[in-house]
Amino acid sequence: MKKGFIWVALSFLIVASLILASCGSSSSTTSTSTTPTTTSTISMTTTTQTAVVTNSTTSTSPVTTSVTTTSTGNWWDSLGTPQYGGTFTYRLNADPAGWDPYIRRAAVFDCFESSMGGMNMVVSPLVWDYTGKWAPDNIKAGDLVGSYTIVSLSDYIFKLKPGVDFALNTQSPASELVDGRQLTAADVVFTYDRMCGLAGYKISGQANSTFSTLLSVTALDNLTVEFKFSAPSSAIFDAIMDPVTSNSILPQEVVTTYGDMNNWHNVVGSGPFMLTDYVADDSATYIANPNYYGYDQRHPENHLPYISKINILIIPVDQTAMAAVRTGKIDVLENITWDEETALKSSNPSLLWTNRTTTWYTTQERIDKAPFSDIRVREALTEAIDLPTIAKDYFNGGVPSTPADVMSTSMTGWYTPYSQWPASLQQAYAYNPTNAKALLAAAGYPNGFTTDLDLPNSQDPGLMQIYASYFAAIGVNMKLNIMDPTSFTNTETAFQYDALIDANAFGNMTAPTRQILDFYSGQFNNWSRVNLPAYDALVAQMNATTDIPTQQSIMIQADMMELNNFWIVQGVQGMENDVHQPWFSGWHGEMFGYWSKVSWAYYWINESLKQ
Repeated sequence: MKKGFIWVALSFLIVASLILASCGSSSSTTSTSTTPTTTSTISMTTTTQTAVVTNSTTSTSPVTTSVTTTSTGNWWDSLGTPQYGGTFTYRLNADPAGWDPYIRRAAVFDCFESSMGGMNMVVSPLVWDYTGKWAPDNIKAGDLVGSYTIVSLSDYIFKLKPGVDFALNTQSPASELVDGRQLTAADVVFTYDRMCGLAGYKISGQANSTFSTLLSVTALDNLTVEFKFSAPSSAIFDAIMDPVTSNSILPQEVVTTYGDMNNWHNVVGSGPFMLTDYVADDSATYIANPNYYGYDQRHPENHLPYISKINILIIPVDQTAMAAVRTGKIDVLENITWDEETALKSSNPSLLWTNRTTTWYTTQERIDKAPFSDIRVREALTEAIDLPTIAKDYFNGGVPSTPADVMSTSMTGWYTPYSQWPASLQQAYAYNPTNAKALLAAAGYPNGFTTDLDLPNSQDPGLMQIYASYFAAIGVNMKLNIMDPTSFTNTETAFQYDALIDANAFGNMTAPTRQILDFYSGQFNNWSRVNLPAYDALVAQMNATTDIPTQQSIMIQADMMELNNFWIVQGVQGMENDVHQPWFSGWHGEMFGYWSKVSWAYYWINESLKQ
């Protein structure tokens, strides 16, 4: 039996269109700019209408050669004293699909860009550690956004920070078109019009947009932009302030001149780094942007970024990457299997380790088709899987043995932990092949049935083969249709799968306001094809509020409804082990790819620890 997950490389997931339920209007709430917080914790119950601003400085002074830092008693003191200079070397296993923001690519390539939302880097990891793909609105920070006004849940006004300039990149001819000018509200309007097909913009292969209900984006003045939507939803604000779904703000003149930004020579952004070289199937090289607008929230006198150069190496073979981290040629290696961890700890005891909960994969039924339209069949498949044995033998005991939840176990307060499930529900999710057979017989399948499972080769077919063996033991013969990722995506988005499909990543800390849409009847990526009015009513309630305790209560109800209806075959919570060199500093475990537009500016290389 194979041991360890081989997780899919960091990449953009398909962001399907939000088809939002109609709901009541919300009262108008206004926020004002706040100064960068300097405390080590931020209350999780702070109202979402209070903007948390990354920093309010407008200076674009060049990078200095000294670092200001003091022992403050804050949590980040444990990270050490920031240092300027050095090269950060990172590994990916595949090239970017393209350089235009329309193209879904590994998010780590995006460190030359800036988005509306970003990270609050002073939040204590004990409060929220940014190890997932989402942070609550009340502790999220603006990147380009300095303050905002929620006129209603379908009308938002954002004030951009002044003094944000596009990079003057001497390696990019397109940079001359911009000439380092200030980013304005007009750039935001252009970016979203183009992304959403408004104002006559269309692009071949445009990705599904989270902003399908966007009616208009309007520049009210040079630094103020208003978004209006056709339907209210609390998910919209999160999407705008999310560093991925909000998209990167582009200079209009570059796209107009070249048609797009897909040629790496034409890449221009306002982020902490500038793309200076790209060799297909080999590497991408970045250097620090000397005119970057960001300052260190923890050490406010320090201009960002700290690192002088970034090398992203394309290393498709895991064994090659393992050899590179052993010899110090790469600084970070993610998604280490349990066997690889044991080997690395033996050969390189000086390496440092982090782990975090992450996505997990399992089977997902089409409940609009027989036999999975019968809840007894769905419960039978759940009871056929021996999760404790999988946790022990497949994951070397490195993950919890209890059923995972749709929500990540890191999202305390947004779901009901397994230990608090009713005893009857715990029993229904326990390994019980005898009762599983009885349930199939009661549903009219005493001899079982034959079905198939479509899945991409990137999402660990080995685990699904184990599922198939458990299903066979109760008479369900499941054939695996293993596809390349592109073919799988085409099958999935065309709804051409007949029975079972490899579930989208659950437990990945997607915003609850969007996670709840996974089983909403009007949602495109409702792969189980659930159509339950009671569940849709919860979605409507979620869309109607920005109050976090209320959202948590709604999400807990939705989560329990999913569990009681067995819309997916629950797996075990995924865990990811990452390793990094002792000289790589400033990182406390946050996801590299997802937060790269902001967090990479905070990392530094301690040259004294290099050998």
